[in-house]
Amino acid sequence: MKQACDWRSPDFLKIFEQYDRADFAQEFLRRNPRYRAGYRAASLTGRTNAALDRLARQWGLVFRR
Repeated sequence: MKQACDWRSPDFLKIFEQYDRADFAQEFLRRNPRYRAGYRAASLTGRTNAALDRLARQWGLVFRR
């Protein structure tokens, strides 16, 4: 597993130099507690595809399948 970089490091901003909009959106969602809870709930249901579709509509996402 990749170790997290210390935000105080002088090299920290270099991580984001190559990010595009999709990368920043992913980082936002990854850190958003409401999205994480929704994704966890959707992935724990028996009807995963329907639950993920609802989650995608709620957050304006497209999941590749």
